[in-house]
Amino acid sequence: MKRFFILTALMAVLGLTSCEKEPSKAIVGTWEAVKIEANVLGVNMSYNMTDLNTRMELTFKKDGTGTILTESEKKSETTAFEYSVNGDQLSLTEEGSTSGIPVSFDKKTMTMELSGERFGLGNTNVKVHFVKM
Repeated sequence: MKRFFILTALMAVLGLTSCEKEPSKAIVGTWEAVKIEANVLGVNMSYNMTDLNTRMELTFKKDGTGTILTESEKKSETTAFEYSVNGDQLSLTEEGSTSGIPVSFDKKTMTMELSGERFGLGNTNVKVHFVKM
């Protein structure tokens, strides 16, 4: 009976851990930005992407490559990148430059935190919220 209990408990633990995807696999797919929150020099701002008349999609492929699509009323641009995920860090390489971006996600939502240095704005923090399409 004791052996049966241990075997059952072990199978339950293995079953629970195998259901969770590794971050590098869970990020695969297309994500659409829905909201941007920013703190610029101590001033908090929050915008829905529809309010900005802007669309941004990130597509992550299994092979470690992807694309960023940005569209506004006047312009559409697609940029290719390479990526890797290590825990809560997304390494994104585009046009020869690599950035480490803190990222958190589950099955349907993802948040990226970008510092102002990335945009040339010192004391600025930006959070971009995405939903998986």
